[in-house]
Amino acid sequence: MRRIALSIALFGALAAPAQAAPAKVVLTVCAPKERAAEFQARMGEVAGAERLKMRFTLHVRKRGQKTYHRVAAPGFRSWSTADPGATSWVFTRRVEALLGPARYRAMVRFQWLDADGDTIAHAKRYSRSCRQPDHRPNLRVKSLTRASAHRYVAVVVNNGRTETGAFDLQLAVGDRLLEPVTLDSLLPGAHKVVTLHGPRCAPGSSAIATADPLDLVDERSEADNAFTLRCV
Repeated sequence: MRRIALSIALFGALAAPAQAAPAKVVLTVCAPKERAAEFQARMGEVAGAERLKMRFTLHVRKRGQKTYHRVAAPGFRSWSTADPGATSWVFTRRVEALLGPARYRAMVRFQWLDADGDTIAHAKRYSRSCRQPDHRPNLRVKSLTRASAHRYVAVVVNNGRTETGAFDLQLAVGDRLLEPVTLDSLLPGAHKVVTLHGPRCAPGSSAIATADPLDLVDERSEADNAFTLRCV
């Protein structure tokens, strides 16, 4: 009976779950306008630990993707070590120049080492994600009207999140394609009213104003770069 009781006691000791290592990583800053995110990792005390180490990895999930994958970022992927004698540790990593549309998160590996440098505890934790929108500019020809027989007025807007840089605007009337005019950069939310000169638009034909006709500006969408005016 004693042998059976001893066996049960040993089995219970082996089956008991190990205490989870005290570690956490949180998203402390998510700044879409600054295209930045900040993550803070925390390590708690583990008995016998003399050195604390952690390593950040940045993960991204782009629009349309189902899973996250690793992406390179300054300061990520290398191990950092706490000051000697530290029994707990808080460490922060900030990443900038993020590209959207995508979600970013941090994965952090933690290690507690004894005096001989052997790992006595380890953990892996994930932060919640930071959503970054598409930061690119977006040119849109909002309208095209006729001011007179040979004058056309186009309104061009930038409804994206960054400046466009200089771009061309081109008018086509019927089957005649006119030389493009170069316009100054548009800030986010800004618009420009442009007068274009061209031939008379015959009834039944059309006039088309196209911003960035050669697609030289990296935009959020190319689908709204043109506006068609039906001539009557």
